[in-house]
Amino acid sequence: RTVEKVVAWNRKYAAPKVIIALAGEFFRAFEQRNGARLPEMAGDLTPYWEDGAGSTSRETAMNRASAERLSQAEMLFAAQDPRARSAPDFEMAWKNVLLYSEHTWGAHNSISEPDVPFVVDQWRVKQAFALDADRESRELLDASLAVHRTANATGTAWDVFNTTQWPRTELVELPVAQSEGAVGVEDERGRAVPSQRLASGGLAFLAGEVPAFGAKRFRLSTQSMVANGVAQVDELTLRTAILSVELDGTSGAIRSLRRTGLARDFVDPRAGVGLNDYRYVLGTNVAGALPNGPVKGSILDAGPLVVTVRIESDAPGCETLVREVRLVDGLDRVELINHVDRKAVREKDAVHFGFGFNVPQGTVRMETPWAVVRPNVDQLPGACRNWFTVQRWVDVSNDGFGIAWAPVDAPLMQIGGMTANLLGSVGWDEWLPAALDSTTLFSWAQNNHWFTNYKADQPGRTTFRYLLRPHAGGYRAMDAARFGMETTRPLVVVPVDAARPVPEPFLRVSSPDVLVETVKVSEDGQATVVRLFGATGEDQTVRLEWNSFRPSAVWLTDLTEKPLRKAPRNVEVPGYGVTVLRADHR
Repeated sequence: RTVEKVVAWNRKYAAPKVIIALAGEFFRAFEQRNGARLPEMAGDLTPYWEDGAGSTSRETAMNRASAERLSQAEMLFAAQDPRARSAPDFEMAWKNVLLYSEHTWGAHNSISEPDVPFVVDQWRVKQAFALDADRESRELLDASLAVHRTANATGTAWDVFNTTQWPRTELVELPVAQSEGAVGVEDERGRAVPSQRLASGGLAFLAGEVPAFGAKRFRLSTQSMVANGVAQVDELTLRTAILSVELDGTSGAIRSLRRTGLARDFVDPRAGVGLNDYRYVLGTNVAGALPNGPVKGSILDAGPLVVTVRIESDAPGCETLVREVRLVDGLDRVELINHVDRKAVREKDAVHFGFGFNVPQGTVRMETPWAVVRPNVDQLPGACRNWFTVQRWVDVSNDGFGIAWAPVDAPLMQIGGMTANLLGSVGWDEWLPAALDSTTLFSWAQNNHWFTNYKADQPGRTTFRYLLRPHAGGYRAMDAARFGMETTRPLVVVPVDAARPVPEPFLRVSSPDVLVETVKVSEDGQATVVRLFGATGEDQTVRLEWNSFRPSAVWLTDLTEKPLRKAPRNVEVPGYGVTVLRADHR
């Protein structure tokens, strides 16, 4: 009927002429006519509405992990068995990831009538997207290595795969059932690898220098393998050769964090919070924010490879609060695992974890999709300053040192205080005109601040993981980018037939300053698609070297994945820009 009306209008009137067009056509015409007169502005339009994702924090964390897991599965299919990739299965899994992230969260009366069937049923539909994506991403990751997997679940040979572009050394844990009887681990040359049986029953070992886009083989041994480690724990103090962590006996937070070679404690005693310090706010009473109750500490893992301390306490708004702090000998990061078992609170409330970093004159930088943002400096007028949404990492650095922070499961962050406590419709004068100048960060882990659509409460256990990496020197863009990707795309381990050769590295990238964000089989199954991101913010030139795969032609492409024009040998990647390549299979 719309077309009929347009035709009738144009027949009757000479002007204005009505044209039916797509949005892209409209804006291209608008730009052609008015572009020269339009002001240009650049920066991050930090959003105001994403805080609702914290009302279903368990599913939000799950969905973030599913997206990264799918990216890993995509890379492994491309490198190991491209013909086995099921395009319909990936399409469904990505669809579920996107439908959970999409903004229509729940019923209009989800807060006023949270228990009526209409509301409950809408949440079940929304939640199902996250649950289905979680299951499907795990199945696809498992299928991506089917060509290597042995039917013998208790096999002694294991391949560890690295889905990123640089060699990596990380802790790998084998389940109890698949490592039973083993007391040691050796590499492909028969050399002892640091290993330890954990409190969980699993066998952990340090997989060293796993090649970029490749794999390394390890074998289990029933004979004790000597591999020295120096990780120690003494009550509430954990140490390795690189890091020292001291926990507060009252709060359970980190009250001291030091790195060898730096005469610096990374905990600011003036911040009002340590690191990983619990705070609960009921309503908007930030001044009355409540800490957790008295803590009970216990040693889970006593070294020499892994040391873990468990901190248990009561906490307002929670049935229990359990935090685990872990160091691994040979690694330069602190792992924090917080298990928050929430009560069904339907008053407006929020859970925070404070991180009072001691980095004088430090600059805060955060990763957002396809960009790195400095609060205030890189934000557009009108952007939100009360809270921020983080992709993978935040870095707080001055010229001499800094610390990288990965809020793996909790994307909402506040700077300098718990500044997000605005409820209902508030005037613009109640919003921060500028983010606070501070190196203290608050992870805004959970909230139920909205009065519609989002969940009224979220009882039960949700786990929030954080990683800290204190570093010497100022901010280095690729170090931060690599740290962030390592925290979300761990090494992948699979039992294999010992007679099968270790897979060759798939791809090599000439420039260390270009991030390979995606490697996947094209949707038509005829090519490998590589997305390159200019993570440093500077224009770069990069060359790709294919190892086990020789493309018949390499094209520049876009989201359509169709060949657009032949790619040069040296490919230009703009700062904070994306270049997409299509490498045709022979």
